[in-house]
Amino acid sequence: MPLFVSLGLRASVADTALVEHTGLWQTVGGEARQNPALHGAAFSTSFSQLQAEASWQRQSEAFVMEKGRGFLLPSARVETFLRLSDHAAVWGQAAYTNGKKHGVKWNSTTDFDLLKPYVLADTLGGDTQCERYQFEGGYATRLGRWLLGAEMLFRADHEYRDTDPRMRGIVNELTLRFGAGREAWQHRWAVAFEGNVYKQRNSVDFYRELGVIPEYQMTGLGTEYARFSGDKRSLHYSGGGVRLQLDAEPTKNAGFFGHLALSSHRYHRQVVENYILPLTDLYAQGAKVVLGVRSKELRNKAIFAAVEYVKRSGDEHIIGSSATASYPDLGVLTMYKNHRLTTSLTALYGKTFWNVLVRAGYKSDREEYAYPSRRLNTSHVFGELSGEAFVRASERLMLSGNVRAAYEARVGDELSMPFADMQPAFVQMIRHTYDFAKANYADFSARLRGDYEMKHFGLFASLGGGFVACSEGERQFSARMAVGITF
Repeated sequence: MPLFVSLGLRASVADTALVEHTGLWQTVGGEARQNPALHGAAFSTSFSQLQAEASWQRQSEAFVMEKGRGFLLPSARVETFLRLSDHAAVWGQAAYTNGKKHGVKWNSTTDFDLLKPYVLADTLGGDTQCERYQFEGGYATRLGRWLLGAEMLFRADHEYRDTDPRMRGIVNELTLRFGAGREAWQHRWAVAFEGNVYKQRNSVDFYRELGVIPEYQMTGLGTEYARFSGDKRSLHYSGGGVRLQLDAEPTKNAGFFGHLALSSHRYHRQVVENYILPLTDLYAQGAKVVLGVRSKELRNKAIFAAVEYVKRSGDEHIIGSSATASYPDLGVLTMYKNHRLTTSLTALYGKTFWNVLVRAGYKSDREEYAYPSRRLNTSHVFGELSGEAFVRASERLMLSGNVRAAYEARVGDELSMPFADMQPAFVQMIRHTYDFAKANYADFSARLRGDYEMKHFGLFASLGGGFVACSEGERQFSARMAVGITF
């Protein structure tokens, strides 16, 4: 902290809160805060922030066609953590976003990452309007050596287009978390349970006189449920799941920490016309383990390893023939499988007002479709270097900034497709997906923030940007600006 000393200044309470709640150190053992019992013990200071922000991104060519070539998403957000006493804390968040995603193609369904590959899709696509409401609230208390907490999260999304193909997706998602823990042997040992409920209504309409184009019921790796593609354009998704979490963290500034999370979710897709017709079921099981040691005394020091595995599989319903509007469900076949593995080793070193983080790891993504046999596999190694600094520029002004550089390099890939039997549009889509999935990526970003202290609150402004270079010769540019108050 020599710069603070040279200016003859001391860190204020506001400085301490800003560093504690926004600093890079929060990446160390951050998974434990998903347990509400431990979230309440994560911070010693209160911190609230109200902001208006705008996020912008543009790609020269879509890295993932289903997500589009970029977006402009203005939003307003308020978030708070209040330390009520040594024994209790509350936290919450409310946010509203209203913007646009540009050039979305091969996807007319909200939440592509969650429901992939079971989406409604067409070859035309377009710009998509996006509106989102988010709410979160939690409470934690301490009873002797026992820690108890609960948290609720709610999300409502509305995505639509006002030109053909006029997609519309309406999402409601509710998550409840309950946690309990106990202090023993200089550690907090805790368990948490999470339940999630998900629903989406999804449809596509055409108003133009020239007619309609097919809407495909996608089933993975360029396949479709051909029997119900074309004019079946109204879907309903329902599902959710559970998650179990175990954590251990030191009660003082130094010690080992660990995290284990197991999850299982299911998402059911059905056609909603003049009848209800089940199409697919997507199952997702995940496991994540984090182990490390940390010390926050004279220096911030931490090293930890993380392993995350996700298995996704999809069943297709076999629908029989019928002369009426009722179709018999004859059974299911497991046709789609996806295995994702990510491993990493992270080290952090610094002091209160500066930190440097280094991370290296490996990840693989394997997809396969049973018949006709298709495979798309990729694997990469990656590295990251990040740094941050907080500087007291004057008696009232605090400046903070961070920089990040990362690189992702391919180490293996495989593509096996029956291209001779595929439609040209599907061939083009798969080749595009494969080219960008196996590509190398260089990622650079930076952010600068200024906080000005008033008598009873603070003012802040933040500006950041980034650049991604893809080995396919394409580029991504991004920017984010925010202004607001802290209190």
